[in-house]
Order: sequence, then C-alpha cells, then structure tokens
Amino acid sequence: MDQSLLLELLNSLTHPEKQLVLALKDIVFFNNGKFRKQASHLVDICMSAETTQVKLDKTHVYKLIFPESAFTEGKLEKVMVEALKIVKTTLLITDLLKEEKSVGHQITIAKIFLSKGLDKRFQTQLVKAQKNLDDLTKNSEYFKQLIEIENIIHEYECISNQKKGDLNITKLLFSIEIKNKLDYVTLFNRLLLQQRISKIDVPSKLHETINSFTIEEESLQESPILEANFKIFKLLRNILPEPSGIRELLDFIKKFESEIDQESLQEFYAYARNLCVIHMNNDIENKEIGYILNTLYKDNLERGLLHYNGKLHPSRYWAVSSNAIRVKDFNWAKKFIEQYKDQIIGENDTKDIYRLNMANYLFYIGEYSTCLDFIPATSLFLDYQLHGKRLEVMALYESKSELLPYKLDAFKVFLSRTSPKILAEDVRQLNADFVNFLFQIVSSIPGDLKRADTVIRRINEKKRVAEWRWLMDKAVELKRK
Repeated sequence: MDQSLLLELLNSLTHPEKQLVLALKDIVFFNNGKFRKQASHLVDICMSAETTQVKLDKTHVYKLIFPESAFTEGKLEKVMVEALKIVKTTLLITDLLKEEKSVGHQITIAKIFLSKGLDKRFQTQLVKAQKNLDDLTKNSEYFKQLIEIENIIHEYECISNQKKGDLNITKLLFSIEIKNKLDYVTLFNRLLLQQRISKIDVPSKLHETINSFTIEEESLQESPILEANFKIFKLLRNILPEPSGIRELLDFIKKFESEIDQESLQEFYAYARNLCVIHMNNDIENKEIGYILNTLYKDNLERGLLHYNGKLHPSRYWAVSSNAIRVKDFNWAKKFIEQYKDQIIGENDTKDIYRLNMANYLFYIGEYSTCLDFIPATSLFLDYQLHGKRLEVMALYESKSELLPYKLDAFKVFLSRTSPKILAEDVRQLNADFVNFLFQIVSSIPGDLKRADTVIRRINEKKRVAEWRWLMDKAVELKRK
C-alpha cells in the first residue's frame, strides 16, 4: 500500500486540503460508492498513519477496515478506488475555487443563466464578468476567458438573432487570433532558447513557420505581454542578439511592468539574462553586454526575481558573482558572495559552493595563494568541479608553482578517462582545449614573437574554449621577455 497513488496524493496535500478531504469524505454527494463507510475509514487511517504509526501493509489495513471478514483479494483495492475518488474530488474543488478563476466562475454562471432562460440575470452576470476581466493582466489566461465571453455573446446573439450585426463573430475571431499568436510565440521562444543549449532536430516545416512568423502591429497593441514575447522572439531568432535590442527589451519591460503579471515578468527577465549570455558566448570580446547583464542581475536580485523559494541555485550564484568579476565590479562581487552564502540550494557543511565563488574572486584580484586555499577538493556539482580544476591550474600558473605540470597532467587524465562517463562531448572539448592551450603557453619561451603569434592565433580561432579571455591575456604576455 505504501506505493499507492492514494497515499502519494494524501502525503502531497497541504493542511487546508487535508481538512477539506476530512470534511467531504462523509458527505454522500462526494462519497456514494458501495464501500463509502470503509472508504471514509481508510482515509482516516491513512491521514493519521504518521502520528499513530499504523502499519500500512495490505493485510493489516484490511483487518482494520473489515474486522469481521476474512481476507479477500481485490476487496481492499475497491475501497482504495473510492477513497482516491474523494481525494481527487477535493483537488478538483480546490482548483476550481482558486481566486484567479473567479472570472471563469462568473462566465460559467452566466452560461447557466442563459441555458435556463434567465435573460436579465444572464446580462447582469455577463457585465460583471467583463468588468472583472478588464482588471486582469492580458496574458494567455486573460485571452482564454475573453474568448469564453465573446463566444457566449455570440451564442446569445444567435439565439435572439435580430437580423442585424455580425453576431459578435468579428470580436470572437480576433480574440481567438490574439490568443493563438500569444501561445505560438511563447512556445517558439522556449524552443529557440532550448536549441541554444541542446541539439534539437526541428522539422523543416516548423522551421519555415518560425522563420516566417510575424505579428501585426494591431495585434501587438492589444497586450504588452504579447509584444514583449514578440521582441524576445525576434532576438532569439537572430544568431547574435544585439545589445541594443536587449536594452530595448528591458526598457519595454520596465515601461509596462504594471501591466505584466509576476510570472510573465520573471520569465521576461530570465529571457533577457539568457540573451545576454548567448551574446557573450558568441561575441566574447564584447564587454558592453557584460555590463548590461551585471545591472540586470543587481536589479533582479534586489526584487527577488533570481530566488527560488527564498534560495539561490548554485549555478545562478556563480553566474551573478562571476559576471560581476568579469566586468571588474569587485567590491559588489565580494559583497554578493558573502551576503548570500547562506541562501544557496544544496550547500554542504564545509561551504564548498561559497568557497569556490570566493576563490574565483580572490584569483581575479590577484590573491593567488589565498585562492588556492579556498578551492574545494571536489564538488557534487559537475560545473563547480570543472571551475575548480581550471581555477587551480590558473592560480598555479600565475604563482609560478612547480606543481603546475602535475596538476595539468591530472586534469588531462580526468578529461580523457573520467569525463566521457559524466560529461557532454562539447563540455569535455571546451575543457580539453583549455588544457591544450595552457600546455602550449607553459611550453613557450617568453619573448619568442613567432611562437607567441602562433599561440594567439590558435586561441583566437577557438573562442568557445573555457577561460578564453585569460588564455588570450597569457598568450599576449608571451611577447614580453
């Protein structure tokens, strides 16, 4: 019984949902099966199992429910089905009674009034629904409910056809078109972003649809959420999103922020951050985009848009700190690393995530020895493990340590033997190229201009290599004796 859907659902319920289950289980309307009494008893047993420590094995529960009956195969399962029905009904009711669905409730009541021929009541209820809908942000849910309203007006017009007007068909079609456009562009954006981080074979017909997709100005004016999505779409469709386009998107979001719901707002800012990262990955020498991203991180952090349930994911913690370091905003980077070190998801007792971020900061302010002391020996997060290994050999290089050749060899062995089991091929290659270029730099004689130019050219041809900027700086330094 431990693996049953009934128990899984009951364990996932909030306290108010559990209270509603207990209230509904003894009402005949919600619990009217052949084993209604036994189903109610089973719910009580399952709900109190944690405090009473009742064994929920099949035989024991059967005896509690049918104390005077011998065990019959399949009988308990029938009781569980009826108990599960009570829980599902509770979840359906809870969902229907959500505050954000109040307009939908009003539309449903309006439909009921219309079906019963209560014309005046229908009109009053419809006006109420329209008024409440006007107070909502114009997202996909808004247009879904607008279609419901326009459709019920259309149905009413058909019933009382006065042989004039268009039966509200024009408005209905327009609202359907707007919602479809919004749904399409939202999904296109997710697909285009996913294509940037993973290999996806998109059917040629869908590819053509994306390339030719557009939204008319008249439609864009209906919703800032639609227009923001379309701006994101045009940026994602470009191989290299322009900084000016990203700035324009951010200005638009801020201008219409009061007309955008919180969920959409978080999504738009996430897209803006991703667009900045996409640009930096493809144009690594462009420093402007780093400053845009740094400002964006600060703004989103202050408003809690980077957090998940009050916590920061390790990758986001690193992204914020490393970008601040990249644009040399060192004071703020250190302040951020320290201020949020106790809000990291998955942090361990030795504070390894915090330590690696601090090590990265110490490296770029030139504290190489202290940086090496902060780098954790390993990490449960693969990205952090790779960052740590690169940071270690970089700090050893800068401090002219005799340990560098041994650590470089160890990193190379890790990539050739261990990483194929756990690393994606492109990630392994980025790190392998880093090790290869660092070997070339270490083995070069400072002042050998021909050799330095060769190494610079090779690094310049592979801008996707990990730590490209640092490698390029070290290669350029080879020109000096």
